[in-house]
Amino acid sequence: MSRIFGVLAISLAFGAFLAWPLFAWPVRPGWIGAAVLLLVAVGVRRHWDARGRRAGDDPGARERQSWHAVAALGVLSGHLIVALAQQVDLHVGRGNTLALDNWTLLAAAALGWLIVRAPRMVKDERDREIAARGAHVGHATLTGLLVVLLLTLGFAPPPVVDQLQPFVLGNVLVVLILLATLAKHATQLAGYWAARPGDDADG
Repeated sequence: MSRIFGVLAISLAFGAFLAWPLFAWPVRPGWIGAAVLLLVAVGVRRHWDARGRRAGDDPGARERQSWHAVAALGVLSGHLIVALAQQVDLHVGRGNTLALDNWTLLAAAALGWLIVRAPRMVKDERDREIAARGAHVGHATLTGLLVVLLLTLGFAPPPVVDQLQPFVLGNVLVVLILLATLAKHATQLAGYWAARPGDDADG
């Protein structure tokens, strides 16, 4: 179980670090993040393939999907949260690379999924039950975050609300969806952990 929270914490922190404005990157941070995501995907795929050949206990297709989502979406979420916190214009070509970097990370996440995904995306009864539990938690998380946003829009001081222009608010909604999706997949990984016998429960 600790591995799940570890991957989530590291991915969020890495994404935030890439958007941190006080660090002078030698190249565009998005390229660095993309390279790390792809290298990790290759390493994880090799590890899972080796486990499959050695003991046949590599993660199934849906569990792989959740591991990838927690890692990749964590990076995207951390990056976008810190980018929004800087209160700069996130349109492409507006004096910073934050928006372009986030799109680069998204592209790398998609390529990473092509690397780690199983040859056949099949599911069984266990997958359906765990997916239903994850969907419930994801829905509850999104609902709670939207309530917080609605209360902010309705009752926050005018200077705070004035910061939430349509483009910024759109990006905030993206963050809420990403966080809800992270909650969903982290819950699913917890379900796979609970269902896996023996000590090696994290995949």
